[in-house]
Amino acid sequence: MADPPSLQTPRILWGALLTSNVMYLAVLFFLRSARTNQPPGPAGPPSPALIGGLACAALVTAAASVLLPARLFAQAAAAGEVATRDDVKDDPMGAQQGFRRAAPSEQVFADPEAARRTAVAKYMSPFIVGMALAESVSLFGFVLGFLGADLAVFAPFFAAGVALQAWRYPSMPAIARAFEAARGARFAG
Repeated sequence: MADPPSLQTPRILWGALLTSNVMYLAVLFFLRSARTNQPPGPAGPPSPALIGGLACAALVTAAASVLLPARLFAQAAAAGEVATRDDVKDDPMGAQQGFRRAAPSEQVFADPEAARRTAVAKYMSPFIVGMALAESVSLFGFVLGFLGADLAVFAPFFAAGVALQAWRYPSMPAIARAFEAARGARFAG
C-alpha cells in the first residue's frame, strides 16, 4: 500500500513545526546572551509559583494535544459517506466448522483508495490542532527561559514539546487504523 500524495502536506507541516523548536531555542539563547552584558533586572528569575503554574498549564496542554485530536478525528471520520460492503472474514477454523453456520463477515471499504484519501483529508485539521498544542508546551519553556529561568527549568518543556510533536509523525498505517476504528470497517488487502 503506497502512501497517497496528499500525505506529503501533513509531513511537511510536521517537519516545519518540529524544527521551529530549534528556532525558538536559537532566539532564546541569543536573547539570553545579549542580556548577560547588562545589569540584572529588578525582578530576577521567575518565581516558583509562576514555574509551577506554567508546568501545570503545560501538563494540561500536553494531555489535550493527545486526547483532543484523537476525538476530533474520530468524529470527523465517522461523519460523511464512505462506501462499505460485506466481505467474508478470514476464518482459520472455517474448514473445520462445517456448513451449519454462515461464514463470518465484516465490513470493508468498497473503494480503499477513496477511503484512504478521505482518511487523510479528515486527518488534517485534528493533526494541526495536536501539533499546535504540542508546540505550546515548548513555548511555555520559551517564556520561562526569556524570564531568566535556568536551563534545567525550561529545557524539560522543550523536550516534552519536541517529543509530543515527534510522536505525531503522519503515517498511513496509523491514520488507517484510526479511520477503521471510527468507521467500523477495514481496508481490504
